[in-house]
Amino acid sequence: MKLDIRWIRDEFPICRQRFPVPGHEAPQPIRYFDHGASTHPPRIVIEAHKEFLEKYYANIHRGHHNLSMIASDLFDRVAETVARFVGADLESQTVFMASNTTCALDLAAHAAGQRDGIVLTTVMEHHSNDLPFRARGETLAVGMKKDGSLDMDDLAAKLRAHPVKLVAVTAASNVTGWMPDIHRIARMAHEQGAWICVDGAQILAHRRIELRPFGHPEHIDFFAAAGHKAYAPFGSAFLVAPKEAMDEIPPYRPGGGTVLAVTDNDVVFTTGADRHLGGTPNIPGAIAMARALDFLSDIGLDAIREHEIELTKQAMERLLAMDGVAVYGPPDPEARLGVISFNIDGIDHDLASAILNNEAAIATRNGCFCAHPYLHFLLGIGDVSNLVDALRRGDETDLPGAVRVSMGVFNTSEEVDFMLDWIERVRDKKWLGKYDLEKRDYCKPVFFEFQGESGLSGMSDHATARV
Repeated sequence: MKLDIRWIRDEFPICRQRFPVPGHEAPQPIRYFDHGASTHPPRIVIEAHKEFLEKYYANIHRGHHNLSMIASDLFDRVAETVARFVGADLESQTVFMASNTTCALDLAAHAAGQRDGIVLTTVMEHHSNDLPFRARGETLAVGMKKDGSLDMDDLAAKLRAHPVKLVAVTAASNVTGWMPDIHRIARMAHEQGAWICVDGAQILAHRRIELRPFGHPEHIDFFAAAGHKAYAPFGSAFLVAPKEAMDEIPPYRPGGGTVLAVTDNDVVFTTGADRHLGGTPNIPGAIAMARALDFLSDIGLDAIREHEIELTKQAMERLLAMDGVAVYGPPDPEARLGVISFNIDGIDHDLASAILNNEAAIATRNGCFCAHPYLHFLLGIGDVSNLVDALRRGDETDLPGAVRVSMGVFNTSEEVDFMLDWIERVRDKKWLGKYDLEKRDYCKPVFFEFQGESGLSGMSDHATARV
């Protein structure tokens, strides 16, 4: 099934955003290739968010007036939408709302902290699926193969050698897009009596997920993701977790909404979705997130996946053939999401990303992508102790990194070609701007003087900012 890309782009206001670009009299459309960081909400999601604020704004589970009852009903339905979207079973699992994936994974780490044993993470994890577990006990990282994929033999060996209580693994890397076999990993973890916690932030909007029923040897115990990576506004996320286990552990954040009764010297906490999340949640954000998941379901996850594979193949084929460009991770486009990280020989990742933004309105991400150990591995950096010591002292230090492009549902083949043409142009040092390579001012919100073949001179009327 092919996507109706024209209809899809019409649904996204961001596709009509334009910025001044040197060499063009009129502002040029943004080419957005930073979906791995955040996706933009379509019109229908924006309207759902706005409708709640205008018509039904009230707190939930607090009153019996019309607004509160409607708000409560809309909010409670979000769990049903999430469960349907990821294939969760609300008889045995609970959907907890959170403000972002990090908070959702921190709740999973809280649950794991009540058990004995160690947590296995992997070198490829985003910090959010690593540091919360480090904060609560001993962790051990599973290694990687040379191509950037997970070393399953190392995983098996560490599961056998250690008293593992939980395996924390991403469903798709935010650096390379590579997708480990989470259900195979789940089976391996369960055979050793361990839980599995999957960071689903990257995969949620790009490929169909099925958590599988409890009792199935390959079911997923914990699954976390955020709306802002699935075409919803910032500020709403979720964790799917085992109901029985979550009802038995101490509340994660006790407070308003988490209790059945409180006396001077006693408290009875509730069970279910309210037990661990005290206070007022982001109600309109959750409702908008559910609408975004419905929007993706209406388009079809299989169609979205097919579209993004085509774009990834197109990009990978040219990038891998470019002299002077290093591409990281497994080379098979079908083994990854539309996430590609690369470096251009002799050009700092900061500068490359800034030029693409300043001179072509191409939005990319650059840096370490909150996955420092994985990027260090991919870059072949061994001992980083000197770098760490310099940062601890507060010294100004050049950080290693890469440039990342990440595809989304509204990207087109023409945009991909445009982006690739500009990567070649940067590689060939054919940019127009004057960049101070020593002061690195090109990554600060300042204005630049452009001179070149376009004949344009003077100050450009747009600024760049570090992302």
